[in-house]
Amino acid sequence: MINIFKLKSLISKPKVKIISAYDDRFSKIGKMSELSIKKYAKYFKYDYQIYKIKKFKERPTAWYKIKVLIENLKNYNHDYIIWVDSDAFFCRYKNIMDFIDRDKNLSLVFHNVLSLKKNKETYLNNIIYAPNTGFMVFKNCDWSRNFLELIWNQKKFINHPNWDNAAVYSILGYNSEIKKNVKNKFNKKIFDKINKLPLIWNSIPNRNYFDPSSENMTLFDFDPVIVHLAGMRRKNRLKFIKIYKNLFI
Repeated sequence: MINIFKLKSLISKPKVKIISAYDDRFSKIGKMSELSIKKYAKYFKYDYQIYKIKKFKERPTAWYKIKVLIENLKNYNHDYIIWVDSDAFFCRYKNIMDFIDRDKNLSLVFHNVLSLKKNKETYLNNIIYAPNTGFMVFKNCDWSRNFLELIWNQKKFINHPNWDNAAVYSILGYNSEIKKNVKNKFNKKIFDKINKLPLIWNSIPNRNYFDPSSENMTLFDFDPVIVHLAGMRRKNRLKFIKIYKNLFI
């Protein structure tokens, strides 16, 4: 079967830039991720930029990615801007552009995760199918800039425990994940412009990976392109990296 996205990629090669960021507090993990990103970018001849967060007083550090994504999309130098969280690592060379639907403006992975909305049944949990913003591919267009500006302007979530991710949930209509006893009201216009990537592009081990008794869900793919250590405590991230760093490119 012909991969239509790959065919389009071969016909017109887009100009792509990968960006990430980390501060001094996260530097041990961030430097390993940076090395992985550079290798991947050079292999596919993509531009890249790793920001070292020094002075960002206006909001919690997690918001910095929204700020730099907006800045990069405003200069029109690239057709696509890719964001990679600084606790994410490339594991093999597979071209992301072969998975991008050019008619969509944002590509990212959706995960089946435990919902904050409790189930009335004692032994059952609610599951939601929700986006993870640790790896995102933005088409350089007005829609993307407007979407990111909309996230930035959700000031009520500046100090929310999930920061910018809470703002994304609110915009998309995942209301039950932000407030109790409210119904979800999904924004079809925005969802119509989102391309759902396969799990290989944001594969997340159990956050309590080193605790066999943990009942947390795993969002891990058997042969990932990206391993994302989302939700892990820092000491467990470092332990995971030490044990499995040979799997990273």
